[in-house]
Amino acid sequence: MTSLHDNPDAADVGPRAARPGPPAAGSLAAQPVTGLDAAHPSHSTAPSGALPAAPRATALQRVRHWLTQPRTPQAVVALLAAWLVLTANWALMSRLGHLDGAADPAWVLRLGFGGLSFLAVLSLLALTAWPRGMKPVWVALALVAALAQHFMLSYGTVMDKGMIHNALQTDWRESRDLASPWLLLQVLVIAGVPALWLWRQPLRRDTAWRGLGRTAVLFAGSVGLLLAGVLGGYRHLGPLVRNNMELRFMINPVSPVLAALDAGVKPWFKHARPFASIAAGATLAPARGDDARPPLLVLVVGETARADHFSLNGYGRDTNPELARHGVLSWHQASSCGTATRESVPCMFSHLDRQAFLSRKVDYDGLLDVLQTAGLAVLWVDNQAGCKGVCDRTPHVTTADELATPAGRRHCDADGECRDGMLVDTLSQRLASLPPERARRGVVLVLHQMGSHGPAYHKRSDAAHKAFSPECTTNALADCSHEQLINAYDNTIRTTDHVLAGVIDWLQAQPQYAAGMLYVSDHGESLGENGLYLHGMPWRMAPEVQKHVPWILWLDGLQRRSGVDLACAAHELDQPISHDHYYHTVLGLLGVRTPTYLTGLDTLASCRRPAAVAADL
Repeated sequence: MTSLHDNPDAADVGPRAARPGPPAAGSLAAQPVTGLDAAHPSHSTAPSGALPAAPRATALQRVRHWLTQPRTPQAVVALLAAWLVLTANWALMSRLGHLDGAADPAWVLRLGFGGLSFLAVLSLLALTAWPRGMKPVWVALALVAALAQHFMLSYGTVMDKGMIHNALQTDWRESRDLASPWLLLQVLVIAGVPALWLWRQPLRRDTAWRGLGRTAVLFAGSVGLLLAGVLGGYRHLGPLVRNNMELRFMINPVSPVLAALDAGVKPWFKHARPFASIAAGATLAPARGDDARPPLLVLVVGETARADHFSLNGYGRDTNPELARHGVLSWHQASSCGTATRESVPCMFSHLDRQAFLSRKVDYDGLLDVLQTAGLAVLWVDNQAGCKGVCDRTPHVTTADELATPAGRRHCDADGECRDGMLVDTLSQRLASLPPERARRGVVLVLHQMGSHGPAYHKRSDAAHKAFSPECTTNALADCSHEQLINAYDNTIRTTDHVLAGVIDWLQAQPQYAAGMLYVSDHGESLGENGLYLHGMPWRMAPEVQKHVPWILWLDGLQRRSGVDLACAAHELDQPISHDHYYHTVLGLLGVRTPTYLTGLDTLASCRRPAAVAADL
């Protein structure tokens, strides 16, 4: 008796037992060919014993098969890197055609930077080349790339740490102004297409060690090639990047991801700066001049106002008709501490100059803390996205909490944004809300404007003050003519002019106080010059228009109380000043004595009468 192991043929059971052989009589293969098959040789039957040929796949079927065949995570990130370089780096490629000091043709630069960009993006994505849980991460990176490209193309911004901080501190009212159909289109193309592909893309899973090895090779290889490319071309790349620093922040999505990590993760590994109070011992000195009434100073913190668009500073259009009638003083060469609110406002309210503020190892009290310690009544009124820490230890209110009030119904829209006129209409209410015992010593009200905040400039001006038309009525600024854009922006300056004149009118109706107003903007704005819009560029790269700010002073009784000679001050208006002078100028106006006050940084110190100067000593 023979077993299955002894007889190889006997072991071939099941499907393998049916071997091909001559067709049996009456079978399908033995039937004659009829009809169309008989008329066309191409439809003739295969030779006896051969299997029918499989139908040829269409081109669409072949593409679909290629797109959905299982791939390793390393292959997926390589394809995604190529997609992002091709679709999300138009801003970089466009900029390469307009570089300072470029000796090579634009196509050579684009080819070289395209290769380096691919290696940089691949190096980033290689860190995510794992088979589990990475699809949402890949889609998120594509979404980041789409958003970053929109802002770089639409407004000429770059994705550095400062821009990420600005985005994190922007409220929803400002964010909605940045949305547009063009943004939606870029999100759908750059992030939507790979999202659909990744949803259906099966991933091939290797063993843990093999997957780790593949990822390590991909990362090391891409980084190695990137370094070789940079070092090999450094003789040409070095001077080119030094002359065009923005190129460092334009590789997408590498730049926004690294900037976000720098802004969000790096602080976790830093020790918190210790806090030291400088407010102790601050006192309010007696009146220096012949007006003994308590001081009332309104500090208006402007937003995104350019000094060169104020007719008080020589601008050709009449953007300041009301202020001109009030006889204000306007310094022509004032510069900001930063190019964004997040940087400038804390810096201008600090006793430190710009360099010392940026390099500080200790956090200190600010101007409002010193004024409050001196016994003055202090209140910050916000019509913006917060005071950036300046008012954390002093009373503060926001217009966003008063939408249901009569003033809110007059000045605020359905989305919760209030026009700056509300700041003026509620001044009496603010003054009445202050503690009476402090208000009798003196008052400082800080009004934080919405001002000229873009890109929706047309929303920042009142209908009654739209003096220039036609104006740009979209947030896609590049779609407007330069004339329309300037008209919209200048209308915001006219509205600010009306707001400041309203503050002066109100101050003149407060006979119990020696009154004054100081208006200084936080930073300037780019309006399409060299393809740049908005603000927030890194300081070293920022154009002068983002740093040149208006500085306007009006004094009534406070001039007599502080002993300032206005005729003298009028001869100092061309002197360069900056936010470094703000803290000390305010203290000097109010007569607050504190060790941190520096006479050399008080804009008005040289124009104070000798008797008043002696009172400081």
